[in-house]
Formats: sequence, C-alpha cells, structure tokens
Amino acid sequence: MEFLDPQPEDSVLAAIYGDDYFLGDRGAETAERRSKMKSATGALYIDTLARFVRPENADLLEIGCGHGEVLLEARNRGFRVSGIEISAHAAALANRCLGEPAVSVGTIETVPLARERFDAVLGADVIEHVRDPEGLLLRIHEMLIPGGILLLITPSLDSWTHRLLRSRWMEYKVEHLYYFSAIAIRLLLERCGFDEIRVSPSRKVLTIDYISRHFSRFRVPILSPLIALLRRAVPDRIAHRHLLVPAGGLLAVARKAGTRRLQ
Repeated sequence: MEFLDPQPEDSVLAAIYGDDYFLGDRGAETAERRSKMKSATGALYIDTLARFVRPENADLLEIGCGHGEVLLEARNRGFRVSGIEISAHAAALANRCLGEPAVSVGTIETVPLARERFDAVLGADVIEHVRDPEGLLLRIHEMLIPGGILLLITPSLDSWTHRLLRSRWMEYKVEHLYYFSAIAIRLLLERCGFDEIRVSPSRKVLTIDYISRHFSRFRVPILSPLIALLRRAVPDRIAHRHLLVPAGGLLAVARKAGTRRLQ
C-alpha cells in the first residue's frame, strides 16, 4: 500500500471536486458521448455484480455515483438503486438521469443510511479518495445484509501502467490519498470482516478522445504529447469508438459473512 503524506486540506479537495471535475466540455454532444462510455463501463460492473446477487428486488448502493450512468444501468437490470455523491452538481445530474431523487449529496459518513439495508454496494474509483479507507469499509460492512456483496474498483499498484510509468503514473493525483496492491486490498477487506474475497485486474470502456483528455489534464512527460499527437491524427469516428481497456485498476469482490456464498 502507498499513501499521500501530507494529505491536502479539505478546502483543496473541495475545490477539486467542483462542477468541472469530470472530464469533457459542457457541450451536449460531448456529454452524451461521455455518458454512453460510462454506461458501457457500468454494464461491465453490473455484469459482475449480477453473478453474485439476483438483481430482481435487490437493493444496490453506489458510493461516488457521478452522473448516475451506472445506477441507471443497474436499475434497468432490476436493482432498486440508491447513490451517494460528494459533488452536488454531479448528484443533481444523476437524479435527473434517473428521474427520481435516488442520489444523496455527501459521503458515507454524512448520509444517514440504515444498517443491514443493502444487498450490494458498489464503489468504483472511490476508496483511493477517502481519508480513512478502513472506516469506509467498516461502514459498508454495517450497511450490507448478511451475505451481501461489495464490489470495489481502484487503481492498482500491481498494474502494468504503474510498473511502466513508476513515479510518473497517471493515477498519482492530489485527490488520490491511498493506493493498493491486490494483497493490500485483500488484507484490508479481511480486517474489516469480509470473506470470499476475489481480486482481479479491472477493465473499462474508454475512447481515444477521452484518454487524450485525461492525459491533457494529468500530464505525463513524453506520454501526454504522444497521445495528443495520436488524437490529432485519428479521425473522430475512430477517436470516439469504444475500446475495452485494461486501465490500470483492480476489481475486488467480497462477501459479508452470512448465508449467501459466492459462486
């Protein structure tokens, strides 16, 4: 495990999580493309959850739900959905996407939620942002029913991108406070009362255009200019095509002790 020390002040983090935190300009066409890309990645996550939880009449909580694309995908599969999002702007867009006030503004510590309420909890690209990862997992453990399932996605210290870029890794960001290897996340989950833990590399649906925007904001010497050059050389129809990418993260599935067993 690695961690950022000293951690940034709350005011610094609050400024980062503003209206423009999510990549892409405010144009309707760009927003639609981004939404479709996020929905495609969300479908991968819901596919994974559906292997362990029957979606029909199951309650799902997504922590850090962004604009709500994953929750919409989950609801279309049969889940009853709830979300927590720290950005008020993103939460408003998520509720508009869902057509109901399913997303609350805040964090898992500030939003009141009942114990043993949820069949599944999803945290995609969340645990690296919190000041107390163990506290986050203990709170999730409280909210899951016995046998409930947790799905985590987070940048991986075992990934090929980390091994290649080392100190220039694009995941080294001010707002990322903790980084985990597969062994570290497994040990932390065990410490917080989870069992039947499975850890594997994660994949995301991305586009060349989105990757170019990412490396434009989070610059990596040599790599950022090369990707910018590639984007200028590639026609839009190819730059916006969905690509299934091993994006440098890990995916962990874990169960709260109870009657349900992972298959």
